[in-house]
Amino acid sequence: KDHKTSLKQDASSSKSPAAVAAVMSLYMAMSVSTTLMNKRSFPKDKFPFPFAVTCFQMLVAIVWLLLLSFLQTFAMRGSKVSLSLIRVFGVNEKVPLRWSRQEILSSKGAAFAFTGMLSAGNLCLLFVQISFYQAAKSQHILCNLVMSYLVFGNSQPLNIILCCVGVTVGFVVNTLAERDVLESMSSSPDFVSQLFKGCIAGLISSFFVALYPILLNTSFLKGADTWQKSININCMSLAWYLPLIAYEIGTGDLLASEALRDPHFWLFNFATGTVGFLLNVVAMLHVRYTSPLTHMIVGSLKGAVTTLITVVFLGDQINAQGVMGLSLLIASSFAYSYIRSQK
Repeated sequence: KDHKTSLKQDASSSKSPAAVAAVMSLYMAMSVSTTLMNKRSFPKDKFPFPFAVTCFQMLVAIVWLLLLSFLQTFAMRGSKVSLSLIRVFGVNEKVPLRWSRQEILSSKGAAFAFTGMLSAGNLCLLFVQISFYQAAKSQHILCNLVMSYLVFGNSQPLNIILCCVGVTVGFVVNTLAERDVLESMSSSPDFVSQLFKGCIAGLISSFFVALYPILLNTSFLKGADTWQKSININCMSLAWYLPLIAYEIGTGDLLASEALRDPHFWLFNFATGTVGFLLNVVAMLHVRYTSPLTHMIVGSLKGAVTTLITVVFLGDQINAQGVMGLSLLIASSFAYSYIRSQK
């Protein structure tokens, strides 16, 4: 409690408009950068193996978590520099982070959902344009409502259901628009198969996005420190990635890829993993400096910003129908976040 109180006091004492704007801008920039860098992390023509890349990025996150653990140890021994650093990262100053094998193994359920969420999301990104990626992964709201009813028996009010309908209709409209765009861009009929695979991967990722908090909140990790959750889940997820990497080895040319011996390729992926890790830090700061509602709203808007950047600067294509579908999807997501925040 003392740790959480000190964090709130630190945040509230510096909640100037400039600080809030800076944190919001940084969160938006990090979110967009993570998606853009992930797309380049497993190019289809050079290294089309998103599971191996995602596993490597998870190893990068574990390296940074180890560094945080060392900093916490030094801080608890009286190092003022380390204490200042861990306060920035929101690490508990009194309860040491644990690397317990028993606790890590006990996280297998939540780690399974976490692995599915990330791996299916990156698989979706392999097959589709970034401008469509946001729509392809949008059905976590529908999955959340369905699982909430099936698991807990919770029915939803009409306004929540209408938001879900809006997101789903926006997804369908955007999918049809993406098919037309890809048809105009490609002379090969394979674009239909690519789009279908991207949609299926996006739906699977959405399912795991909805499942993850359910498994997390029903495990011993409920109420645990955020960084302790990260340690347990990231470490356990490495085991879940082994069969996925074995699949890529067995069905593709993973071990024969020249990218395995390209230091620049892995340096870029190290940078991508680091940005993804820092995004978690910035997300925590964003909630502390703004509000849960603002955090959800910015989360809804970042899809629009990412799409705008990819279309204007990176050559992604979207037609008027796609803009309409994406606008409906984002507006419905925004309304859903707002209604949820009022409960």
